[in-house]
Amino acid sequence: MTEPVTTTDWEARARAAEARVQELAAERARLWEELQELRSQRRDDAHYRDLARYMESTASWRVTRPLREAKRVYVTVRRFLGI
Repeated sequence: MTEPVTTTDWEARARAAEARVQELAAERARLWEELQELRSQRRDDAHYRDLARYMESTASWRVTRPLREAKRVYVTVRRFLGI
């Protein structure tokens, strides 16, 4: 036969349950904040990808490509020669 449950047992269990609910609420808030941060980072990434795509599609970017290539070759040669 089981022993009768006393009032103090129920009180202790209720306090433990309330503490657990608070822990879970804090964890939920932390996870929500993390989710919002990740969403913000994804929006930023998408924005900068779109910005780079736009810049690379402009006429000035296409016209100056030979200059950028010449500079890349120049820097590579200087490094190779140790100048």
